Amino acid sequence: MLPGWAEVDSQVRLWGIKLKAMKLFSILVCFCLAARAQAPASDVQTLQALLTEVHQLRIALERSTQIAPRIQIAVERLKLQQEQVARVARQLDDLRRELDRNRESQPKIQQRLEQVSSAAAETADPQQRKDFDVVVKEVKLQSEQAEKSLQQMQVREGELASQLQFEQARLTELNDRLDQMERALNMP
Repeated sequence: MLPGWAEVDSQVRLWGIKLKAMKLFSILVCFCLAARAQAPASDVQTLQALLTEVHQLRIALERSTQIAPRIQIAVERLKLQQEQVARVARQLDDLRRELDRNRESQPKIQQRLEQVSSAAAETADPQQRKDFDVVVKEVKLQSEQAEKSLQQMQVREGELASQLQFEQARLTELNDRLDQMERALNMP
């Protein structure tokens, strides 16, 4: 579980417990009011205070009932978005490692091209020169393909970096929404 999620999970469970406690308290107040209704009507202020308290409890209960599912949905969306951010970050890291390997191989290909070209230039035998020319063409083709692949990877790296920034921004937005919901619950 990611850092901070244990706290969010425990808060969601705590809200459930609070919700049950408020329901139980409301039922107890209703029983008290019913018993009080059978008593003499001399203490109207006490009865009014109890009714006000029951009304406030009902409002708090309704608000908690309405916001708890939203929080659960937001938490699930947040988890999915964290997975998406992690997935894109992994793809970007993998691509960067592959780019590094390809960049390291470029000088080796160039060195091989230079060796074959110089060997072709030094040979006097026409058949060997012809063989070396074929090898030079193959190494040049290999070099061009490696360069093209490197360019494509660099374009993909830019795309993944942009996508990662976008996904991280969405994650931040979801975190902010969850914080707003949490503040709404803590308001009196």
